[in-house]
Amino acid sequence: MSSFPSSQSENEETQERSPHSPQEILEDRLDENDYKIFEALNENGRMSDTELAERVGLSRTAVRRRRENLVESGTLKVLAVIVLQEADLAYADIRITLQSSASSADRNDLIEKLVDADLVYSVDSVLGEFDLFVRGWHASLGELKSYFWDLLEDETIVTDYEITPIVDTWKAWDRKLDRPESNQ
Repeated sequence: MSSFPSSQSENEETQERSPHSPQEILEDRLDENDYKIFEALNENGRMSDTELAERVGLSRTAVRRRRENLVESGTLKVLAVIVLQEADLAYADIRITLQSSASSADRNDLIEKLVDADLVYSVDSVLGEFDLFVRGWHASLGELKSYFWDLLEDETIVTDYEITPIVDTWKAWDRKLDRPESNQ
């Protein structure tokens, strides 16, 4: 059993943790105290160093230094996000297939264009049938569709793309989201 911290009850703590738990996966990347800092900030990113120190069991100076090191290394980023579903905004997954003969420069230019697009919040390279997996949002599904049509229309390396609207999101950013009223 790992000595890594857990927010599980005492009964569960005595049982072997799954190798698929966040604690087990992050154990080789974050020590026990860094994981506690991550866990606390994941619950409340606005937590002060004083509150964080009390929660983690370290001095305020030690917590601040560890948090700053995690942020500077790029391992931890505390940010605000708009919960699109709660804001009643339309969002979708756009799966894009590129020409296999596309040059690296052309692929990189497209990726940069997508990353810079204001209404795109995620761009991933993927394996399989599609090459890119993009998530975007807009005021309505019709506007979202038009936005991506305009964004991709002059991209000669794009051979195909599919827009799949998201109807409901049940979990995002490690949080369960409220169920929409229509589905309860």
